[in-house]
Amino acid sequence: PPSPRRFHATPFTMVEGHSVHRVAASHRKRLVGKTFKATSPNGRFTEGAAAIDGQPFHSIEAVGKNLFAFFGTTEGALAVVHVHFGMAGVWAAFDAQRETVPPTTATTRLCLEHGASGTVAHLSAMTVQLGDEGLYRGKREALGQDPLR
Repeated sequence: PPSPRRFHATPFTMVEGHSVHRVAASHRKRLVGKTFKATSPNGRFTEGAAAIDGQPFHSIEAVGKNLFAFFGTTEGALAVVHVHFGMAGVWAAFDAQRETVPPTTATTRLCLEHGASGTVAHLSAMTVQLGDEGLYRGKREALGQDPLR
């Protein structure tokens, strides 16, 4: 049975650039390559969740305090989820086969579920925006060089 431990990820009080890079590194290992059932528990990312539902999690990139998650199979036609955590956002991943997954909250904009592995991810953030690779390129250009690279 799953352990009662609540969080596999470290909750943040204020997300700084180095924390965003840690989230990206963790999610590269735990989420990239899997195809998820995507939903928006609080209804604030319904269209975005529908667009990435059933699409493989292709890649993830941190740029400063911004995170870009890419979904789909074809370079040049990937869906991009732009995330800015704000003061208290979190994107936690859980293993439902080893731990109890906490319920979503009123701030959970995106829930990703991978049935075969038991991986579940909850995203709460100030900005969760769906776009295409043009959105990524525009944001990337506007943000400039990442000071942590």
